[in-house]
Amino acid sequence: MTGDPLLVGIDAGTSRVRALAFTPAGRVLAEASRPTPWYAPAPGLAELDAEELVAATVAALAELAARLERPERVAGLAVASVGEAGVLLDERDRPLAPVLAWYDPRPVALREEVVARLSADRLGRIAGVTADPILGVSKLAWHARHTPEAFAAARRWLHLADWLAFRLGGAPATDSSLASRTGLFDLAHGCWSAELLEAAGIRSGLLPEILPSGTRIGTLAPDVAAATGLPTSCAIGVGGYDHAIGMLATGVVEPTTVLDSMGTAEGLALPLEAPILDGRLAAVGFNQGLVRVDRPIPYVLTGLATSAAAIDWCHGLVAPELAREALVEAARAVPPGARGLLFVPHLRFASPPGDDPGGHGTLLGITPECDAACLFRAVLEGVALDWQHMLERLCELLGRSLPERCRAIGGSTKNRLLLEIKAALFGRPIAVAEMPEAVAAGAALMGGIAAGLWPGLEAARAGLELAFEEVPPLAGWPSAEARALLAAYGAASAGIRALHRRLAAVREGRRLANEP
Repeated sequence: MTGDPLLVGIDAGTSRVRALAFTPAGRVLAEASRPTPWYAPAPGLAELDAEELVAATVAALAELAARLERPERVAGLAVASVGEAGVLLDERDRPLAPVLAWYDPRPVALREEVVARLSADRLGRIAGVTADPILGVSKLAWHARHTPEAFAAARRWLHLADWLAFRLGGAPATDSSLASRTGLFDLAHGCWSAELLEAAGIRSGLLPEILPSGTRIGTLAPDVAAATGLPTSCAIGVGGYDHAIGMLATGVVEPTTVLDSMGTAEGLALPLEAPILDGRLAAVGFNQGLVRVDRPIPYVLTGLATSAAAIDWCHGLVAPELAREALVEAARAVPPGARGLLFVPHLRFASPPGDDPGGHGTLLGITPECDAACLFRAVLEGVALDWQHMLERLCELLGRSLPERCRAIGGSTKNRLLLEIKAALFGRPIAVAEMPEAVAAGAALMGGIAAGLWPGLEAARAGLELAFEEVPPLAGWPSAEARALLAAYGAASAGIRALHRRLAAVREGRRLANEP
């Protein structure tokens, strides 16, 4: 290799597979992407072919390499991905079944069965997670029920980041942050839980070895190198869960700072001094995880399943002919509070606090004066309100004050009005990464550690020149008014849950308890 080394970070997200080339200081030299190849076998469902995901990734890498002056300088890469989707592989490491999207609702029907096997209390105390039907254990239960031949023939299960790293040339492995999203992880000991595996009826050999992020697991396979133009000397490192890898890149590794990862779904990640194993967080829907490079970093992770997704939905519904920037500016002209319109953005699953996978979006306060700008403003406010409500309820449970700082990453950070609304509710400026692809940057750092450029995370971040812009609270919105709207949102989001349960019973033709 001649010249200074380059690093590649791959972010296999809900909407796109992104590949970015960085200098060791974090400067982006080139990028390329492809749509994540989900398809819908029926309305409301989403799955993908694992080999099509590999093809999309290789195509993005080939385009990336073509944009680099000397792609042979690429020294290392790693992959970060969504957390709960996984690939079942046979004895020859061929995919056995379609990959259910992390948000695919089919495992919801098995939730009671999974809870009966594992118990919600045991999940909270061992794995630190709620009995969420999006977890990997629920996906495996679905395969055992609906694709039993594939499940019986499976030799291993790999998360999407693990699968891509494996197909690019690495050994089969995962990290603790992805393992944390299975419901089968022992949070206290940082390993697979023999107790939970036995209770779930899953053989231990099905799950890959858990290694620290940044561990070298191989180099680029010759066929991948030929297809992409990247060198076979490129080291492949263990990556991780997208939100957790974003934490590492942005330095959100202490309890004084919270990460807002603003994508199709929105993640709230708050580091902890130590895991909390009494079950009280999981009981109301808050999940814990662990990410490790050269030291373990426990954290609480929660979020809104439909953040940018709700904003995109509203845009397409009310003003598809307008550019997003024009609609945002129209919404800026609407007074705070959206003229009494309140939106609960639970288009898919509900956010904590509470344990309600059957939640739905809700629009309250509709009047004849509500136009497209007003509705869009309400959706932006609803997304911001939901995030702040989660953060405040979490801090109450932890018995601590709000974090001193909030750092934001992801594609939705380009929406300035949304950020100003968030800052008004947070009560102080939000530091926004000027390069929003921090997940890919974190993956690139893991590739650099695997390539031997640095001994660990602290050394890798020491030379990282990741700039942040301070976005102030929305001007002209008094704090008292913002707090009053937040209180109203909390009451509304809690109050509508019983109504949604009743509506679900009507749709399904069943009666609720204590109902005539």
